[in-house]
Amino acid sequence: MTHTSTETPAPSGRHCPECGGTLVREHRHALDRWVSLFRTVHRYRCTNAACHWHGLMGRLPDEPRLLAVVAGRLFWFGLGVAATLGIVLGLQATRGKAPATGAATAEGSAQVAPEPPWAARAANAAPPGVDFDGIPLADNHELVVSNPSPLTMRSNCAWGTPGGNPYKGTVEQALAALKLPPEVVRQVSERAARGDMTAQLQISSNLIRSVDGERRYSPRLRAMAFGNTLCVNTRVNFKAGHTEFAPLYEATDRAGRTWSIMIPYVCQNVSVLGERGEVPENGHRVPVPASWALVALGLGLLALARRRRRALP
Repeated sequence: MTHTSTETPAPSGRHCPECGGTLVREHRHALDRWVSLFRTVHRYRCTNAACHWHGLMGRLPDEPRLLAVVAGRLFWFGLGVAATLGIVLGLQATRGKAPATGAATAEGSAQVAPEPPWAARAANAAPPGVDFDGIPLADNHELVVSNPSPLTMRSNCAWGTPGGNPYKGTVEQALAALKLPPEVVRQVSERAARGDMTAQLQISSNLIRSVDGERRYSPRLRAMAFGNTLCVNTRVNFKAGHTEFAPLYEATDRAGRTWSIMIPYVCQNVSVLGERGEVPENGHRVPVPASWALVALGLGLLALARRRRRALP
């Protein structure tokens, strides 16, 4: 019976470095393929029974498709770098955007005109434990022009005296004035009337968190209603160590977006919070799980490059 060898003879000009004998190609190990990402190598074995050398050797300069392999590798490497940079820059741009002041329109994100820089500085300069009532929104501001409530619209406030100026309006008025989706206004109003809260929050000037520790929010509120006023971009400005409590009500709009509303016991100031989990206990923003996307991208590119190399003769 004639035995047909499945071994691949080495290209012309390739000989054993030990004895000069004939070489045959062997299957590469996983580590060999990793090395080939940087320099193309193949594994060879000497057919001389007295020698039996085996090891890695690079491609000969005259081996076919070398230029195509190098060009293809550079292409996929550049594509991977560009994609990774795009993801990183996109995430940095997203994180760098300031949270929307006020609430969103029924279609989505908030549309609030920029306020004078001194207004934000004045709110931030208020000493702990002191209220700052902010500044009136311009008459042509969209929240003023289409305000369906009797509330006065202001911005850049500081809430420093819990109970000093309790809210006098209704939950519906505050949320409708902020242009929250009607279904969210209805859900929160009904849940607040029943006392059907999602969780109980503990409020301080450093952090707003649920008592069970599962939810954390920034002390910079998207909006807060107090007295006969609704103020977008309000900062919690309690004295150090002072805390208050509030029920949290969550509602989901038709687009699947979850809204978080708190109504402190001390003053019933209806407040729209930032995104859930926005600020952890250590005061830093919780990173978006972009690392998983980067890992998946890298693995995908490696798999594609490996399949491309296998397809080459």
